[in-house]
Amino acid sequence: MKPLEIKGARTRLGFTQQFVADELHLSLPSYRKKESGKVKFTDEEKMRLSKVLELSPSQTNDYLYDGILPIGKLDEQACG
Repeated sequence: MKPLEIKGARTRLGFTQQFVADELHLSLPSYRKKESGKVKFTDEEKMRLSKVLELSPSQTNDYLYDGILPIGKLDEQACG
């Protein structure tokens, strides 16, 4: 996971950590630990976070899954 990218996406949208925590049904301290990378998001939380932060499939793969999902390869093939 890329904590700085997650924080950047959140702040670009003007969302507070509290807002995102509420959207993910997490406490603020729990969300802070996850956003900072100290604790991992569950896969379900990653999908919710992706929607809340309006991430594209490529951004979701890069920011939350470190590029390991095959979607990144599919995106490249579609563009190439």
